[in-house]
Amino acid sequence: MATDGAPLPWSRLARAELMRLRAPRAMRYAGIALPLAVVAFGLSKLLLHDRDTAAAWRTAEERYATFLADAQTYGLPVGSGLSARNYFRDPRYLMDTLSFGDLRTVVTALAAAAVVFGMVAGGADWSSRVMLTLAAAEPRRFRLFATRALLVAGLSMAVTAAAGLLLVPLLLLAARTRGSTAGLDGVYWAALASQYARGVLLVGLLCLLGYGLAMLTRKASVALAIGFLYLAGADQIFAGRGPRGAEYAMDGLVFAVLNEKPVVPLAESDCIAGPGCEAVHVDLTAADGFLGVLIYLVPVLLVALWRFTRTDIT
Repeated sequence: MATDGAPLPWSRLARAELMRLRAPRAMRYAGIALPLAVVAFGLSKLLLHDRDTAAAWRTAEERYATFLADAQTYGLPVGSGLSARNYFRDPRYLMDTLSFGDLRTVVTALAAAAVVFGMVAGGADWSSRVMLTLAAAEPRRFRLFATRALLVAGLSMAVTAAAGLLLVPLLLLAARTRGSTAGLDGVYWAALASQYARGVLLVGLLCLLGYGLAMLTRKASVALAIGFLYLAGADQIFAGRGPRGAEYAMDGLVFAVLNEKPVVPLAESDCIAGPGCEAVHVDLTAADGFLGVLIYLVPVLLVALWRFTRTDIT
């Protein structure tokens, strides 16, 4: 048991902080809503896909015939390579291609939620003045700062890991009943596992970004406003002053981290615009994406740690 003025045992400090993070009613509601949302997203594939390719081909042929009629009416050129296949939209759930995008969608949503969670976790106790009591109980402020940071990041990463493990079986169910599981070889599973692991780490880093902003501003609402301004403007602040990953907005960096395919040369890509195109066309790899995220994160964490350890808690 700690004596007066002595630091608390780390295990006791960690348990106390974890209980504080789980105590708010909103956290309990989120713990119920999150798995339901993941299940609903996975099961929606059963409703959005089917194996009736014949109907899809008929629709494609009708659209192609309509295009030919319009081209003849208005004198439009018709390319020699154009056919009904260009209008065909496969209604099946093809696991080997669609699962990467679905996993990326879920991880991206969790990453956005993790930033907000980090802000709430880092800023709530300041408004309630609980931080004064916590700092008195744990005189080593670095331990308190680091413990809270590890817990919020670890909790967000654990939630993301659980969400991925819940989602993949549902996608497999959709593929078996509404599509195809062809191509699910070792290369596929290695790529999916890599994307999954990168997504878990990305969520933890972005949660730390939200936590750092809240500990710096000492108010969750202010951190939320400043956070959006920071994410919107930091690409201009860091442009030309660091690795190429820092020259792009956060959405492009997130896409680069979660991209499951090798980069595509511009001449071979049909991509036109958007963060994904930027990430692909400049050959941003997952490592570049992580480096760019760290350039956003590290200055915020260092300044927040300095303010927490070197200034008065008021």
